[in-house]
Amino acid sequence: MKKRYIFLSVLVLIVVGVYFFAPSLESIVQKVVHKYGSEITGTDVNLKGFRLGLTTGEITVGNPRDYSTKNLFELGEIYVKVDIKSLTSDTIVIENVEVSKPVINYEMLSLTRNNISDIQNNIKKNTTKTAQKETAETEKAKASSASAEAGKKVVIKKLTVKDGEINAVAVKDSSVSVKLPTITMTNIGGSKEGEPVSVTISKVIGKILNTASSTVVSSKISDLKGVAQKNLEDIAGGVKDRVKSIGIFGK
Repeated sequence: MKKRYIFLSVLVLIVVGVYFFAPSLESIVQKVVHKYGSEITGTDVNLKGFRLGLTTGEITVGNPRDYSTKNLFELGEIYVKVDIKSLTSDTIVIENVEVSKPVINYEMLSLTRNNISDIQNNIKKNTTKTAQKETAETEKAKASSASAEAGKKVVIKKLTVKDGEINAVAVKDSSVSVKLPTITMTNIGGSKEGEPVSVTISKVIGKILNTASSTVVSSKISDLKGVAQKNLEDIAGGVKDRVKSIGIFGK
């Protein structure tokens, strides 16, 4: 009987701790995703409506300047399962992340430039610098006894992105959609006993963009042939003849 009471007491403490700590953690996660996600991608990254353990929340990644669509992609219906015991440790262990029905807007500015490649270039350029900045801020917070919750490391045991769609935008109000293959990532940061949030964000967004890019290339988005040519003509005169001559969209 005594063991039973001890167990119930521990359970109550866990529930109470999560009740009071989770809202704080949710707020911290939103701020960290916005701060480091924006620095890494070079665009505006936001996490809205996030609640631990619920199928809710949405991440939006804005497009670089010059593109007509507002966002590069929107990740909706996010489910996150966290190891409760890890919330008070230096490394937060996320058991499972499921992202359903993300929408990615692929847009070309020219034959050699599109929004996905622009963000990919930004990620390559900014990830190391941002991770170093995050680490420095964490150490500074610890040294001053300030809250270092934002500097916690993260391990994601499994992440799945499913039922996604890529809208290949050629001209305003014209697009062709292709299906985004299911993406599965496991043990993110696990080999290092956790990684900075900025590195985790970089890996996840990078994987999604790499998959989207390869999908667009492999699909050849043949139904976009006419509007794509028109869009490129509007950007630079005479591009249509060049496109045909090098065979990118066929003849």
